[in-house]
Amino acid sequence: MTEKIRHIPVLSKEVLEYLALKKDGVYIDATLGGGGHTETIVSCLGKRGRILAIDRDRFAIEIAKRRLGKYGDRIVYVQANFSDLDEILEKVKIKKVDGVLFDLGVSSYQLESPERGFSFNKRYDAFLDMRMDTSQELRAFDVVNKYPEKRLREIFYKLGEEPFARRIARQIVLARKAKPIRTTGQLLEIICRSIPAYYRFRRKGHWATNVFRAIRMEVNQELPSIKRALPLAVRALKKKGRLVVISFHSLEDRIVKKTFREMSLSQDDRKPVVKVLTKKPIRPSPEEVRMNPKSDSAKLRAVEKL
Repeated sequence: MTEKIRHIPVLSKEVLEYLALKKDGVYIDATLGGGGHTETIVSCLGKRGRILAIDRDRFAIEIAKRRLGKYGDRIVYVQANFSDLDEILEKVKIKKVDGVLFDLGVSSYQLESPERGFSFNKRYDAFLDMRMDTSQELRAFDVVNKYPEKRLREIFYKLGEEPFARRIARQIVLARKAKPIRTTGQLLEIICRSIPAYYRFRRKGHWATNVFRAIRMEVNQELPSIKRALPLAVRALKKKGRLVVISFHSLEDRIVKKTFREMSLSQDDRKPVVKVLTKKPIRPSPEEVRMNPKSDSAKLRAVEKL
């Protein structure tokens, strides 16, 4: 497991602006990943400031602990799914916090760790794993080789927004009848022969992106986790505390936007819970995209607890 991978935090200046950091505040980075945002936040805090860093990936936590060791006990690390935020806070004896950050999706650390099976880079022909938490049972291998054709088609279409979902699902089912599809390279070959040549050469980004993303989201149940976690994060905030969410996919952003809108409105006898700080999502500057092309699809939304 390489330790040379460094996560470039997306929209880092904007994150600090919308979190409105207090020197002695307590914050949560619900998606530690490569540790870029955690380091950005903790470096701006005073000696009494603290940050709770959460990640499902124990390898990410181990590497972050070594890389961020100079901050000592100002960072508290927890391996868990952020959808269990209420249980996590109870475990670490934190009642309320000043701010929470979510940087959704897969981290650069995971994409650039070939053995994890997240990448569709041809150089990384790895076992189909894609688990953020390697202790869970469901793997990409199980999705690809055991899910019925109809279910695969639904996943590729709904989670991946893949226009050739039907063709790809059909070819996967035909291929696995001959032998199990074990590696990312095998899956790439199937996707390649399932889609027209013009689509591979004309579409923006890699032609396997949609399918790989859909499988990853299914394996890790990413959308259900987001839906559960956002209200828990708001509940954990102190009055005037901030929740900042960075998404990279339209389905993620849709959930964030809907949740924030619902919580900002009066409903029946319930008063608004938050004030939306971003009427439109904040996007990376052209300069940031040039420096870090992976930031291109990022959208930041933020709310303040009332």
